[in-house]
Amino acid sequence: MFLTTAKPVYYPHKWCHICKDNAFMADYVTIILYTLTVVLGITGNSIVIWVAGFKLKLSVTNVWLVNLAIADLIFCFTRVSSLTQMLFFDHWQFGLFLCKFNGFFKYTNMFCSVFLLAVISLDRVLCIWQPILTKRQRTLWAARVVAICVWIAAILFSIPYFIHRRMYMDNNNLTKCSVDPKEKAEGYNSTKAALYSIRFLCGFMFPFTIILICYTLAGVGIRRTRLSGKSRPLRILACLVIAFFLCWAPYHCLLLVKMVDNENAVVKIWYPVAKGVAYFNSCVNPLLYFCMGLKARKGFRQSVMKVYKRALTDEMDGQMTHCKMEHINVAGAKKRDTLGPVDLVCCTITCNI
Repeated sequence: MFLTTAKPVYYPHKWCHICKDNAFMADYVTIILYTLTVVLGITGNSIVIWVAGFKLKLSVTNVWLVNLAIADLIFCFTRVSSLTQMLFFDHWQFGLFLCKFNGFFKYTNMFCSVFLLAVISLDRVLCIWQPILTKRQRTLWAARVVAICVWIAAILFSIPYFIHRRMYMDNNNLTKCSVDPKEKAEGYNSTKAALYSIRFLCGFMFPFTIILICYTLAGVGIRRTRLSGKSRPLRILACLVIAFFLCWAPYHCLLLVKMVDNENAVVKIWYPVAKGVAYFNSCVNPLLYFCMGLKARKGFRQSVMKVYKRALTDEMDGQMTHCKMEHINVAGAKKRDTLGPVDLVCCTITCNI
């Protein structure tokens, strides 16, 4: 097995035998998580991009999901060099550019993912609370522009990590790649604090505050208008948010501890595992789509392509047709500037949530 070739202990754990055993186990868990991320992430995200981007009629929601998959796919490719190092080498030997780019795109992926989830949440709230305005403004062109802006913002927030990541020689005269060099330059502590703060505040706390507020408002709007909250797109998007939180929360919690006490024994052992769990989020989304697209009655007699098509297709067309059959005059309601509950439901449905 490949695990027998690994050199799992990268950090000096001298506190006790229990700590050494935990460190050894943590390194193996990290290797397993990296392997799953690379194999499942590259395969799953490629399928999502192919299905949502080329096989289905493009919708606003799928624009977000395709960009999410692109970010995850590139990130999974960057983990190949890190996994190779963990399996076969005890030092970094892929050069300065890959050292910087690996760290840079790791954070680009994190920022891009959470920013897109925040955009999706805002999009949902607007669909529910401002259906008439949203119907006019919610176009594929606007979605693509917003997606480009998200990428630009994610890249800008990640540039400091590209600048400060470097190669250095450790105490054993081995080449390492990190933003935490052993020889601390003047002003290092303030730089590290700034990088950690950007990561935590802009990459986790602020976006998730927006997401929670948006989904709270969306829930209130759904109850108020009697719009069903059990549609597949709504469930998928909610699962994406929950998965991102569960995967990245341990990483950010240990990051806060690391800011206060960099020599903390728990951080030294479990921080690499927390990173592996966070990276695993890049292969979770395709798995969620697959599970959401499965039909239990058909068991395993379903093609992968059909399962993903079912998961990524907006299921609102039938409801829109039903609204038309009810002869609801949305244009008339717009002129009166008043919408009844049923009108609001149908206008919201046209957003293809």
